Amino acid sequence: MRTYIKAVKIINPASEWHNQSIDLLIENGEIADINPAGNVKADHVIDSNQLYASPSWLDMRVFSGEPGEEYREDFESLASVLESGGFGAALLMPNTNPTIQNKADIKTVISNNKSQVSQFLPAAAITINCDGENLNEMLDVYHAGAKAFTDGAQPLWNSDILVKSLQYLQKFDGLLINFPQDHKLALFGQMNEGKVSTGLGMKGIPHLAEEIVIQRDLELLQYAGGKLHFSCISSAKSVQMIRDAKAKGLKVTCDVNIHHLILDDENLETFDTNYKVLPPLRTQKDIEALIKGVNDGTIDVIVSAHQPYDQDHKKMEFDLAEFGIMGAQIMLPLYHKFLSDKIELDTFIACIESNPKQILKFTQNKIEKGAEADLTLFSLAEEWKYDSSSNNSNSDNSPFMNTEFAAKVLAVFNNNQQYLDSKYIHS
Repeated sequence: MRTYIKAVKIINPASEWHNQSIDLLIENGEIADINPAGNVKADHVIDSNQLYASPSWLDMRVFSGEPGEEYREDFESLASVLESGGFGAALLMPNTNPTIQNKADIKTVISNNKSQVSQFLPAAAITINCDGENLNEMLDVYHAGAKAFTDGAQPLWNSDILVKSLQYLQKFDGLLINFPQDHKLALFGQMNEGKVSTGLGMKGIPHLAEEIVIQRDLELLQYAGGKLHFSCISSAKSVQMIRDAKAKGLKVTCDVNIHHLILDDENLETFDTNYKVLPPLRTQKDIEALIKGVNDGTIDVIVSAHQPYDQDHKKMEFDLAEFGIMGAQIMLPLYHKFLSDKIELDTFIACIESNPKQILKFTQNKIEKGAEADLTLFSLAEEWKYDSSSNNSNSDNSPFMNTEFAAKVLAVFNNNQQYLDSKYIHS
C-alpha cells in the first residue's frame, strides 16, 4: 500500500525537515521517500490546503467504559475516537469495572494493540480498587506492561500511601500521576466556588481543594524523591506552585484539560450538564494563567480527559449528573478555533506529542527517509461539523456537538497500520 502526501509542512524539531514543506511517500509502514522525483504511482494521494504532519500524538488522560460499561465506550469505539482525533497512543486510566490493577487486566488492554493504529497504554491503579487504602502490586503490573501508576479519577488522599508509592516506584523509575483534589473540601460540590456558583445557588468546589493537595504533594515529593505528574490542574496558584517547584529542581510535570483553556464557570449558567467536569471550570483569570503556563513550559501536556457518558448519566438534574466531558476526537479543532491566537502551533503539538512521550518514556520517532511511518496528518483549512454523524464515540457528552470547525485530522500512520479519512483521500 502506497500513500503519497503532497506539500505537507513538517512539525518535528528532531527532524532536518522541521518547518519545511515536502512531499512524502509512505509504503508498507515506512517513509519510503521524501520529495520523490518524477511521476509517483500510489494507491492513495493526500493533497489539502494548509497541510501539516507531525509524529503521531499521545493523549495522557483517557477513560474507557470497557470493561464493565461498554455502552459508554468500548475499546473499538475508543480506538475510532483516538485515530480520528490524531492520536497514535493514549494512556488509559484504571477507573473501569473491574479496576485495571493486575497483570491480567494490563495484558487484556495491551492485547487490543496488535492490529490498530491507536495504541492503548494502560495505567495501573496505585491502590486496590483506587480506594486509597491498600497499595497495589506495582512491580508485577509494571512487568506486565503498565506505563504509569495512578488512581485516575480518584485523588491519592492518603499521605503515607503517596510517600510509599514515590519511594517504591523509584526502583524502576516509575511515574506516579495524581489528580489533585481534597475530597472533603470538594464534598457535594457541583462547580467552581465563586460569584457564579453563589448566583446559581450551587455548592462550589474552591480552588483550595486543588491547591492544598498540590502543596502537600510537592512537599512529600521533596521528602521522598521520585517522579510526580499532576493531572488536570485548573487554578492560577497551582500553575505558580508547580513553576516554583520546577525551578527548585523537583521532578514534577503536569497537564491541563484542553477545556480548561477555553471554558470558564460562566458557561454553567445554562445548567448544561455537559459543562460539569472535574476539576470544575474555573475563571478567566485561571484560564489566562493556564495559557501562560503552557507557553512558558510550566504545563507540559494538554490532555482531552476524554470521559464518555451517555444521556442516562448526563440528561438529568445538575446535581445528579456525572462529572465528565469528551474531547479526544476534537482536540485539534478546539485548539484551532479557540486557542490558535494564544498558543503557537509548535507549542501545542509539543504538548500532545513530544512532551507526553518523553514523560512516559514512549518511543519518539523522527520524520525522515527510511523511518517507521509514525505520523499524524492534519489540515487547518478543512471545514466540517462535529455532530451525531461524525462523532465516533458511543456517547455524546460534549458541549461542542453541532459545532462547525475548520481543522481536521486527515490520516494517522502508526504500528504498520493507517487511518485515512476517505472524504479527503484521492485514489
